[in-house]
Amino acid sequence: MIPPAVTGRCPGWLLLLLLATTVAQAHARQDEAGEQLLTVATLELPTLDEGQWEQRRDQVLQMLEALQPDVIAVQRVLQAQGRNPACWLATRLRYSCDFVTADPPSQPLRRGSAMLTRLPVSEDGVTLLHPPGQYSAAGMLRVKLKEELVNIYVARLRPDPDEPQVRRHQASDLMTWIGATAEGLPSLIAGDFSADTAELVSSAPGFQPARRNPGERVDPPSVAGSARGHGLDVLFQVKHFDGLGQQALKLPPPDTGGTEAGPLRLGVMATLRLQSPAPVSAP
Repeated sequence: MIPPAVTGRCPGWLLLLLLATTVAQAHARQDEAGEQLLTVATLELPTLDEGQWEQRRDQVLQMLEALQPDVIAVQRVLQAQGRNPACWLATRLRYSCDFVTADPPSQPLRRGSAMLTRLPVSEDGVTLLHPPGQYSAAGMLRVKLKEELVNIYVARLRPDPDEPQVRRHQASDLMTWIGATAEGLPSLIAGDFSADTAELVSSAPGFQPARRNPGERVDPPSVAGSARGHGLDVLFQVKHFDGLGQQALKLPPPDTGGTEAGPLRLGVMATLRLQSPAPVSAP
């Protein structure tokens, strides 16, 4: 079992050591068993307002270095004057970084999502969900997990206005795009969803949330206390994956000079097992 993310009052170096050791042991057991495990994090970084990102980015980096997710989907990325916090993380983690945005390159402030991975990438793509908005671009990476190809989609289904018919339109666009690009390969969606769980499952047939307890709130840091619907999660195709678990990604409480403060919630990481392909029957 992968341990909880960096939380509590233990020394930071000790927590990171425990994380790194346990993750290494999990990978060793995976190799011995011949299993194909995939870890996917979907998160939102601390806001850039008031310098919070600069204050916390090293802690975020240390947490991700210890966990080593195969894929990291970052929601609500703001790229200002070419500076992209998600790609900053990718450079230091030695991951690739794909910035998914509908904004033109000439725009000084661009909004979108980012897809980071340490796996080989064979293909990528972007589409626009309708009606268009600030974060209505969805992205796709086709990665190689050992000898298998897997599609990773990223989407933020929190339209403006956030109304049922608008959500259903964007979800329909996303599922149509997945149907046109998946090519029968195992697929999953890392995203942030404003629909409740029942609506989300019905709008994404064949996909299941990785969160074991759909009622658990997982609020991103910039909208903590006001997030609606299902929230941050990873949806996986049940015919291709087994969901082994999901953990919250949190940073230790900030040093507030004695004032009690809770941990800073970033998102979640799902651990999935790729099912073995069904053997072909002999004629």
